[in-house]
Amino acid sequence: MEVIKKNYEFQLIFEKGHSIQGRYLVVYFLHTSFFTNRFGICVGKKIGSAVRRNYVKRLLREAVKAISFPDPEGWDMLLVAKKQILNASLNGIIDEIQHILFK
Repeated sequence: MEVIKKNYEFQLIFEKGHSIQGRYLVVYFLHTSFFTNRFGICVGKKIGSAVRRNYVKRLLREAVKAISFPDPEGWDMLLVAKKQILNASLNGIIDEIQHILFK
């Protein structure tokens, strides 16, 4: 798993990618020429204090690690947290990400 960190990469996915909404998060995805899947995590200030935002980022990173992808196909994905994610468990977040990505 590679991580998306550059602002221009985030902007490209927001502008040209597609999105699917779930209960806890919104996933933006864009097909690229890379041979691996890359993930980015966005947690806005609406979630709460820095402590809560960092907690949500840790939860999302662990959820992405727990998901196994059959073949890397070259997708860039952004996980954008919603406020309801503060009430979610790790298993609930994993289930939602799998439901969204493997639709």
